[in-house]
Amino acid sequence: MNIGSSDESSEGEGSFLPGTVIKAQRVARGWTLDELSKRSGVSIAAISKIEKGQSNPSFESTLKIARSLQMNFVNMMEGAKPSGSGITARLTSTKSGQVETYRTSRYDYNVHSTGLTHKVMVPLQMTIHNREAPPIAEWSIHDGEEFIFVLKGTLQFFTEHYAPLTLQAGESCYLDSTMRHAFAAVGEGDTEILSVCLSVRPFESLEP
Repeated sequence: MNIGSSDESSEGEGSFLPGTVIKAQRVARGWTLDELSKRSGVSIAAISKIEKGQSNPSFESTLKIARSLQMNFVNMMEGAKPSGSGITARLTSTKSGQVETYRTSRYDYNVHSTGLTHKVMVPLQMTIHNREAPPIAEWSIHDGEEFIFVLKGTLQFFTEHYAPLTLQAGESCYLDSTMRHAFAAVGEGDTEILSVCLSVRPFESLEP
Protein backbone atom coordinates (compact mmCIF):
# COMPACT_ATOMS: atom_id res chain seq x y z
CA MET A 1 0.00 0.00 0.00
CA ASN A 2 1.28 3.42 -0.89
CA ILE A 3 -0.20 5.88 1.62
CA GLY A 4 -0.48 9.39 0.24
CA SER A 5 0.89 12.62 1.64
CA SER A 6 -2.43 14.02 2.91
CA ASP A 7 -3.22 14.03 6.64
CA GLU A 8 -6.96 14.04 5.97
CA SER A 9 -7.29 10.40 4.97
CA SER A 10 -5.53 7.23 3.96
CA GLU A 11 -7.16 4.50 1.97
CA GLY A 12 -6.80 0.81 1.23
CA GLU A 13 -5.45 -2.02 3.29
CA GLY A 14 -3.52 -1.39 6.49
CA SER A 15 -5.21 1.93 7.40
CA PHE A 16 -4.87 2.78 11.09
CA LEU A 17 -5.99 5.23 13.78
CA PRO A 18 -3.11 5.69 16.26
CA GLY A 19 -4.53 8.93 17.73
CA THR A 20 -5.11 7.52 21.21
CA VAL A 21 -1.53 6.22 21.34
CA ILE A 22 -0.11 9.55 20.14
CA LYS A 23 -2.11 11.53 22.71
CA ALA A 24 -1.19 9.16 25.56
CA GLN A 25 2.51 9.35 24.68
CA ARG A 26 2.38 13.14 24.29
CA VAL A 27 0.60 13.65 27.63
CA ALA A 28 2.98 11.22 29.39
CA ARG A 29 5.87 13.45 28.30
CA GLY A 30 4.10 16.59 29.43
CA TRP A 31 4.11 17.98 25.88
CA THR A 32 1.52 20.35 24.49
CA LEU A 33 0.22 19.99 20.93
CA ASP A 34 2.50 22.89 20.04
CA GLU A 35 5.55 21.07 21.45
CA LEU A 36 4.82 17.87 19.51
CA SER A 37 4.19 19.92 16.38
CA LYS A 38 7.57 21.66 16.69
CA ARG A 39 9.40 18.39 17.34
CA SER A 40 7.70 16.42 14.56
CA GLY A 41 7.10 19.05 11.88
CA VAL A 42 3.42 18.03 11.69
CA SER A 43 0.93 20.89 12.09
CA ILE A 44 -1.00 21.41 15.34
CA ALA A 45 -4.28 21.15 13.44
CA ALA A 46 -3.31 17.81 11.88
CA ILE A 47 -2.14 16.33 15.22
CA SER A 48 -5.32 17.52 16.95
CA LYS A 49 -7.51 15.85 14.30
CA ILE A 50 -5.47 12.63 14.50
CA GLU A 51 -5.72 12.50 18.31
CA LYS A 52 -9.49 13.06 18.16
CA GLY A 53 -9.90 10.32 15.55
CA GLN A 54 -11.20 12.83 13.01
CA SER A 55 -8.61 11.89 10.40
CA ASN A 56 -6.08 9.18 9.58
CA PRO A 57 -2.45 10.36 9.38
CA SER A 58 -0.43 9.80 6.24
CA PHE A 59 2.40 7.32 6.66
CA GLU A 60 4.95 10.17 6.34
CA SER A 61 3.27 12.01 9.23
CA THR A 62 3.16 8.79 11.27
CA LEU A 63 6.91 8.37 10.81
CA LYS A 64 7.57 12.00 11.80
CA ILE A 65 5.48 11.70 14.95
CA ALA A 66 6.95 8.29 15.82
CA ARG A 67 10.49 9.69 15.49
CA SER A 68 9.70 12.64 17.75
CA LEU A 69 8.21 10.27 20.37
CA GLN A 70 11.08 7.80 19.85
CA MET A 71 8.65 4.99 19.03
CA ASN A 72 8.69 2.29 16.38
CA PHE A 73 5.90 3.12 13.93
CA VAL A 74 4.50 -0.43 14.12
CA ASN A 75 4.09 -0.15 17.91
CA MET A 76 2.26 3.14 17.41
CA MET A 77 -0.12 1.51 14.93
CA GLU A 78 -0.77 -1.48 17.21
CA GLY A 79 -1.57 0.62 20.28
CA ALA A 80 -0.56 0.31 23.89
CA LYS A 81 0.53 -3.08 25.21
CA PRO A 82 -1.98 -4.82 27.48
CA SER A 83 -1.26 -4.89 31.21
CA GLY A 84 -0.12 -8.04 32.92
CA SER A 85 2.62 -10.54 32.13
CA GLY A 86 0.66 -13.76 31.58
CA ILE A 87 2.29 -16.30 29.30
CA THR A 88 0.33 -17.24 26.18
CA ALA A 89 1.00 -19.71 23.38
CA ARG A 90 0.89 -17.54 20.28
CA LEU A 91 1.77 -18.29 16.66
CA THR A 92 1.29 -16.49 13.38
CA SER A 93 2.53 -16.85 9.81
CA THR A 94 2.64 -14.44 6.89
CA LYS A 95 1.76 -15.91 3.50
CA SER A 96 2.51 -14.39 0.12
CA GLY A 97 0.07 -11.55 -0.45
CA GLN A 98 -0.55 -10.96 3.27
CA VAL A 99 2.36 -8.57 3.82
CA GLU A 100 1.35 -5.00 4.65
CA THR A 101 3.47 -2.54 2.66
CA TYR A 102 4.11 1.13 3.40
CA ARG A 103 6.13 3.25 0.98
CA THR A 104 8.14 6.44 1.32
CA SER A 105 10.45 8.15 -1.14
CA ARG A 106 13.45 6.44 0.49
CA TYR A 107 12.29 3.13 1.96
CA ASP A 108 9.59 0.52 1.41
CA TYR A 109 8.49 -1.23 4.62
CA ASN A 110 7.03 -4.74 4.29
CA VAL A 111 5.55 -5.57 7.69
CA HIS A 112 5.29 -9.26 8.59
CA SER A 113 3.34 -11.00 11.37
CA THR A 114 0.68 -8.28 11.50
CA GLY A 115 -1.87 -10.86 12.62
CA LEU A 116 -0.17 -10.87 16.03
CA THR A 117 -0.45 -7.59 17.93
CA HIS A 118 1.60 -6.37 20.89
CA LYS A 119 4.68 -8.25 19.75
CA VAL A 120 8.04 -7.95 21.50
CA MET A 121 9.78 -8.09 18.11
CA VAL A 122 8.84 -6.18 14.95
CA PRO A 123 9.97 -7.96 11.72
CA LEU A 124 10.35 -5.74 8.66
CA GLN A 125 11.58 -6.53 5.17
CA MET A 126 12.79 -3.22 3.75
CA THR A 127 13.80 -2.02 0.30
CA ILE A 128 16.24 0.90 0.30
CA HIS A 129 16.00 3.26 -2.69
CA ASN A 130 18.07 6.32 -1.70
CA ARG A 131 21.78 6.63 -2.50
CA GLU A 132 22.64 9.20 0.18
CA ALA A 133 21.93 9.46 3.90
CA PRO A 134 18.68 11.28 4.71
CA PRO A 135 18.87 14.50 6.75
CA ILE A 136 19.73 13.52 10.33
CA ALA A 137 16.38 14.85 11.58
CA GLU A 138 14.77 12.05 9.55
CA TRP A 139 16.92 9.22 10.91
CA SER A 140 15.09 6.50 12.85
CA ILE A 141 15.18 6.44 16.65
CA HIS A 142 13.10 4.25 18.97
CA ASP A 143 13.32 2.21 22.17
CA GLY A 144 14.97 -1.20 22.17
CA GLU A 145 17.51 -2.92 19.95
CA GLU A 146 17.59 -3.86 16.28
CA PHE A 147 19.12 -6.57 14.09
CA ILE A 148 19.87 -5.75 10.44
CA PHE A 149 20.59 -8.46 7.83
CA VAL A 150 21.31 -7.62 4.19
CA LEU A 151 19.29 -9.81 1.83
CA LYS A 152 20.29 -8.29 -1.51
CA GLY A 153 22.71 -5.64 -2.74
CA THR A 154 25.04 -3.45 -0.69
CA LEU A 155 23.95 -1.37 2.29
CA GLN A 156 25.53 1.72 3.79
CA PHE A 157 24.41 2.01 7.40
CA PHE A 158 24.65 5.30 9.27
CA THR A 159 24.53 5.92 13.03
CA GLU A 160 25.03 9.09 15.03
CA HIS A 161 27.98 7.78 17.09
CA TYR A 162 29.92 5.57 14.63
CA ALA A 163 31.47 5.80 11.19
CA PRO A 164 29.21 4.44 8.41
CA LEU A 165 29.22 0.68 7.87
CA THR A 166 29.18 -0.95 4.44
CA LEU A 167 27.47 -4.34 4.48
CA GLN A 168 27.15 -6.86 1.65
CA ALA A 169 24.45 -9.48 1.13
CA GLY A 170 24.72 -12.08 3.90
CA GLU A 171 26.26 -9.62 6.39
CA SER A 172 24.59 -8.09 9.42
CA CYS A 173 24.81 -5.69 12.35
CA TYR A 174 23.12 -5.30 15.73
CA LEU A 175 22.52 -1.95 17.43
CA ASP A 176 20.96 -0.01 20.24
CA SER A 177 18.11 1.62 18.33
CA THR A 178 17.86 4.55 20.75
CA MET A 179 20.84 5.75 18.68
CA ARG A 180 19.74 7.58 15.52
CA HIS A 181 20.28 5.45 12.40
CA ALA A 182 19.59 5.46 8.66
CA PHE A 183 20.18 3.47 5.47
CA ALA A 184 21.37 4.04 1.91
CA ALA A 185 21.80 1.71 -1.06
CA VAL A 186 25.21 1.43 -2.70
CA GLY A 187 25.79 0.69 -6.40
CA GLU A 188 23.20 -0.17 -9.00
CA GLY A 189 19.74 -1.34 -8.00
CA ASP A 190 17.94 -1.18 -4.68
CA THR A 191 19.11 -2.87 -1.51
CA GLU A 192 16.89 -5.26 0.46
CA ILE A 193 17.30 -5.87 4.18
CA LEU A 194 15.64 -7.69 7.05
CA SER A 195 15.17 -5.48 10.12
CA VAL A 196 14.04 -7.08 13.39
CA CYS A 197 13.31 -4.56 16.14
CA LEU A 198 13.11 -5.51 19.80
CA SER A 199 10.43 -3.14 20.98
CA VAL A 200 10.96 -3.28 24.75
CA ARG A 201 13.89 -1.94 26.71
CA PRO A 202 16.37 -4.78 27.22
CA PHE A 203 16.52 -4.64 31.04
CA GLU A 204 13.03 -3.32 31.73
CA SER A 205 11.24 -5.20 34.50
CA LEU A 206 8.16 -7.21 33.44
CA GLU A 207 6.65 -6.83 36.90
CA PRO A 208 3.54 -4.57 37.09
